[in-house]
Amino acid sequence: MWCPKRGDMMIGRAWGIVALLAMQAGAAAAQDHLTNARASFIFDGARVEIAPNSPDAPVYAARFAALQPLCDPDCIAPEAAAVGVRTVIEPDVLGFLVNEVAQNQGLLVDARMPGGRALGFIPGSVSLPHETVASDNEFRDEILKALGARAFESVFNFADAQRLVVFDNGPSQNEASILIAHLLDACYPAEKINYYRGGMQVWSVVGLTVQE
Repeated sequence: MWCPKRGDMMIGRAWGIVALLAMQAGAAAAQDHLTNARASFIFDGARVEIAPNSPDAPVYAARFAALQPLCDPDCIAPEAAAVGVRTVIEPDVLGFLVNEVAQNQGLLVDARMPGGRALGFIPGSVSLPHETVASDNEFRDEILKALGARAFESVFNFADAQRLVVFDNGPSQNEASILIAHLLDACYPAEKINYYRGGMQVWSVVGLTVQE
């Protein structure tokens, strides 16, 4: 067994102190880059406030975690919903609500069916169940127009269509992916669609405000 000399021990201790200081500096830098988990904006004529450490968050987190997967057993959603569709996280969603939803330039879209949305949803979001945009839904064209698409002789122009962030219950569900697939099938531009993979499960786990 190698036995270090006292000099070696002192050098090792010095390197340990340097490493500790580097770790502390790195932690301070990371702290500087943390995002304030709050949002305040006007939506549908009313002030909406989203804050961290919601007292009801543990209740919602347990509720959403208890839901059975809607895809195959033991499934988990992939990181990306589709090619060209950006996956976003909570700070992105908060920024989107303040900078785009509040300015009528984007929509935070809940892809769940009405029963799922009734369990709780992100404030400032709108309900767009994935089945309503399926190719065989007779109201699909009207929904696309409501999203800002313009139609001429059954051909859609999406130049003025809203930017979207689409979510569902979370990584154990695939309703958001289904809705995104339907939108892409209708030629909605991928660059105008974002996917919030965390959904209600992660939103509630990090303590953000949930509305019913």
